[in-house]
Amino acid sequence: MSTIEQYYKNCKTFREELAEIEHHMKRHKIYTSFDFGKLHANLAEYEVWARANPGAIDAALKSTYSA
Repeated sequence: MSTIEQYYKNCKTFREELAEIEHHMKRHKIYTSFDFGKLHANLAEYEVWARANPGAIDAALKSTYSA
């Protein structure tokens, strides 16, 4: 699996885990001032940017993992 494929897999896992946390909090009526809606919107914007700039992500991750 390439670095960029691993990155997208990790992003998908993070979004799924985030949704589980949000659902758990709603189900158990746990109050938080944290704005999940804003986070989801930011993640969606970031995903658009990431898809348009895979070379930048790949280069950054390769330098991080090879260090």
